[in-house]
Amino acid sequence: MTQDPFEVAGDLWRRLVEHQPAVAAAIALRLRALPEDWSARELCVTRPEAALTIASSGPEHRVEVLPYETDVEFCGACCEAEDDFCRYHKGISDGYQMLSQPLLDAAKLDHDVTVRAMLQRLADAENAHESGAIEDAVDQLTKENTDG
Repeated sequence: MTQDPFEVAGDLWRRLVEHQPAVAAAIALRLRALPEDWSARELCVTRPEAALTIASSGPEHRVEVLPYETDVEFCGACCEAEDDFCRYHKGISDGYQMLSQPLLDAAKLDHDVTVRAMLQRLADAENAHESGAIEDAVDQLTKENTDG
């Protein structure tokens, strides 16, 4: 979905001035110092207006300019990302997924496994890996529950 460049620029500028006024001022000063032929040098077009029709070279990325909130419910960047998390909360979500994946895998293998037993198995596997007995640890993690 391509948005109107003037609308996006206005929104981006408003947010930049609100959250990073020093950066906005530096950009304004830099723009003021650009030479007459800046569009030809920077964008390879003779008129700046012609740049509005240039298609992006890759996938369109949303610009997250609001500061991150720790609570995902109030994170402006997550709201901006619509049906997805912002990069910060996506990283947290992916991290929790990676941490809990061994527990999920164990539950698939053994429906009666408890969290305590799984954590003990993981600790045993880590100790076995450190001592060089990784094969035994893998067998311990993947063995079927023969008790009951």
